Amino acid sequence: MKIVPRQINSFLAKPPAEITAVLFHGSDLGMVSDRAKHFAHLFSDNLDDVFSVTRLTGEMLSGEVGLIADSAAAIPAFGDRRLVLVKGRGTELLEACKVVLAKPLADTMIIVEASDTTTKHAIVKLFETSKTAASIGCYAIRALATSIFAADQVSASRDAHDIIVERLGSDRGSSRSEIAKLALMAGPGGKLDADDVRIALGDSALLAIDDIADALASGAVGRLQQALQKAWYEDANAVMIIRGCQTYFRQLGLASHAMATGQSAQNALRSLRPPPHFKLQDRLQAHLRRWRPELAMDVVNRLQDIELQLKSGGINDQLCTAQSLLGICLRAPR
Repeated sequence: MKIVPRQINSFLAKPPAEITAVLFHGSDLGMVSDRAKHFAHLFSDNLDDVFSVTRLTGEMLSGEVGLIADSAAAIPAFGDRRLVLVKGRGTELLEACKVVLAKPLADTMIIVEASDTTTKHAIVKLFETSKTAASIGCYAIRALATSIFAADQVSASRDAHDIIVERLGSDRGSSRSEIAKLALMAGPGGKLDADDVRIALGDSALLAIDDIADALASGAVGRLQQALQKAWYEDANAVMIIRGCQTYFRQLGLASHAMATGQSAQNALRSLRPPPHFKLQDRLQAHLRRWRPELAMDVVNRLQDIELQLKSGGINDQLCTAQSLLGICLRAPR
């Protein structure tokens, strides 16, 4: 079951009786944590009660895909329900969630906090299509854009929203300003598609990020250095650079996988959502010849680790970004 934004508050206050597992996912990790904690308190006043509450992490599930199911089946020492709290990356939680959702559950509530996901991630689809589980997205930028556009009756395509979420950072004030500009550009009752948003947000810093991703995938150290210098000159945010590279390699991995199933390179690129800008399609097509799906997704995982490191603070963002990207560039397939 997918819980749409207008239904979230009522669901969190009183979930349907048949729901035994809930996934909280999205780019706003603070919102993910807050909503999960609030929801968990419906079932336990003391979340540190080891006799009725089990806490699991993605690392604990490695090689133990039945651990969530086993924990859910344990009889609570106190109270009516066993509460199982699970936290980790969407990919590392997927198989264990498949196992537990395939089983009938009683007297249990499983609450999953998944990071590093998108609305198209397999774990999100798993919960959305289950009759006994629910999925709640926590994408603050998407909700902000929807609210601002609604005020002026501006309609934006799903791809346009995807690009807004992808390209705007966690600074709510700055994001609000950029989204308001998009609404002003469309005008009352206007429409925005993916290309409108891409062009409007496609400032010189973002163009530099595209060049960084291209150099990274090409294994071109010299071009990477030049592109980074340009990005710093344009005051590009380090996290935005890493996210831009994540998007590029995720598209590369998805298109490469589509080609492995028999699609042509052009059809594989057309199937991507949001669709890559036409200026990037030739670059992506060239890189498809050298990047296998698993290699591209390995880079995505590495870039996600770098983003978390940058957000932890206490480091030189530019130095960390440059050193990390250089390591990936040197390992690019030739």
